[in-house]
Amino acid sequence: MRRIAVGLMVSTLMLALRAAPAAAQRATSHHHAYIGVGGGLSIPTGDFANGFKTGWDVDVLAGFTTRGGIWGGRADLMWAQNNLKGGLNGHERLLGLNGDVVITPGHRPANWHPYLLAGIGLYNGKESGTTGSDTKFAINGGAGVQIHTGHRTDVFVEGRFITVRSSGGGTNFIPINFGFRWGGI
Repeated sequence: MRRIAVGLMVSTLMLALRAAPAAAQRATSHHHAYIGVGGGLSIPTGDFANGFKTGWDVDVLAGFTTRGGIWGGRADLMWAQNNLKGGLNGHERLLGLNGDVVITPGHRPANWHPYLLAGIGLYNGKESGTTGSDTKFAINGGAGVQIHTGHRTDVFVEGRFITVRSSGGGTNFIPINFGFRWGGI
């Protein structure tokens, strides 16, 4: 499963790197494509926090903004891992794909601007030491700040609430990420 997950992450990144410049050239008058990478903390909440510690996550993303930069969409592939509490060995691994609507209020160009995002996803979870994994639907919502650092290069900080739905309620966590974005507005 780990080989499949790594293969999916690499394939998504390669596709995004290849598609972003082509999409930007084709549609410069209508929308702007971007790609990015990020990572940070994966903070468990609710019942998930009862058994697991704060962990880490990495994120690869690709998206677009409209010409005015207010509306957009993005997809991201996330890998998160949280270790068991209580001195126990083991961890929970989550591999997810999210599709989000992004709203960025304000006028362009600006040196920095906030944004809101929300969407749905699909997550595969596996606890270490077990033979099976479980794939479930997820919903998420959050906010971030994007800071322009150069020509079509930005840094961002964002936080989201993600709940991976299951019959017993859900696996809830908050990734807080820092990253870089190239392209877009």
